[in-house]
Amino acid sequence: MERVEKYKDLVYQELKKRQSIKIANAPSLSRHLIVHQDRTEFILMDVGWLKKRYISDVIFHIGIKDGKVWVHNDFTDIGIADYLAEAGIPKSDIVLAFLPSYAKGMTEFGVV
Repeated sequence: MERVEKYKDLVYQELKKRQSIKIANAPSLSRHLIVHQDRTEFILMDVGWLKKRYISDVIFHIGIKDGKVWVHNDFTDIGIADYLAEAGIPKSDIVLAFLPSYAKGMTEFGVV
């Protein structure tokens, strides 16, 4: 259980950092971090008006299940899984849920 609590803290800290980064080409958008009360689901999203279009987009969706960190969405080019690994979560405990099962084994991250 201690390990899972550590993962929750690390995911939260990383997403808080990402939330504080302003979007250079869209300063009117705000970043919202949504955390489930038991801290097993985390969503970071951009919300607001961009020119004449309303934006409400999920940037990251990360869950913690069965002792592993599941990256459901990563709509960036930074690779949040790599940052979570650098923060201290073993790559074997990070699952790239958005990949099809045949492709998961081709990465250095966890498989289920």
